[in-house]
Amino acid sequence: MANLNRKKGHKAEDTNLIWGIHPVMELLSSSPAQILELWLQKTMARAGEIVETARRQGVPYSLIENLNEISPSVVKHQGVMARIRPFTVMGLNELLGIIRRHQADQPLIVALDSIQDPHNFGAIIRSAAAAGAQGIIFAKDRAAPLSGTVAKVSVGAVSRINLCQVNNISQALKALQKEGFWVFGAAGDGGQSLYEADFNGPVCIVIGSENKGIRPLVKEQCDFLIRIPMAGGMESLNASAAAAVIMFEITRCRLSG
Repeated sequence: MANLNRKKGHKAEDTNLIWGIHPVMELLSSSPAQILELWLQKTMARAGEIVETARRQGVPYSLIENLNEISPSVVKHQGVMARIRPFTVMGLNELLGIIRRHQADQPLIVALDSIQDPHNFGAIIRSAAAAGAQGIIFAKDRAAPLSGTVAKVSVGAVSRINLCQVNNISQALKALQKEGFWVFGAAGDGGQSLYEADFNGPVCIVIGSENKGIRPLVKEQCDFLIRIPMAGGMESLNASAAAAVIMFEITRCRLSG
């Protein structure tokens, strides 16, 4: 049975569906076994290209008149939709095991504390994959589900990064610290400037919720708090923009150092 995310004021979203040309093509290319069934609207301009890719990858597909028959709640599907297996998530020990095996010199992990907007979640996944992060940690509760919206916004990057789901973010940060990670919390109301921080060694960046930021108990677990200096009286960026700025500043520091 499809896992439905029901929020007040929002239509239920089938979390086993993805849609949009780029997310579907990315999944067809990188993880075709993830796709159970593919549907294309007959009038779609790139139907032939996607059909050819699906045939080559052995993915079953159907051409239909109207994709809204599959899921009326999805309107910006661009003529293509797929039903997929649930996204693969791992535990913290598995993620740490992967990092140890790959012997990354300065691993980067992003921990999300109560990110509930799927657009922010998807954008952070895309930025983290582009910045070379080894994984994203998020909680089972107080978090947006891994849905079609997340996959679409990530433009397929959801299949290219390690996704780690935990019961408790604070406990996960403690475990990371025991592994030698320095934990930096993004806090617009204090801490040292992002451009003065030392990001050498294993690093975990904590990004807080869209409205309240990092929760107090999680903030207490951080080794350092950092802020993004801003001009013009601006106080903060949204969660995904802040995450991107921080991750790529870390990448810049490491490449130039």
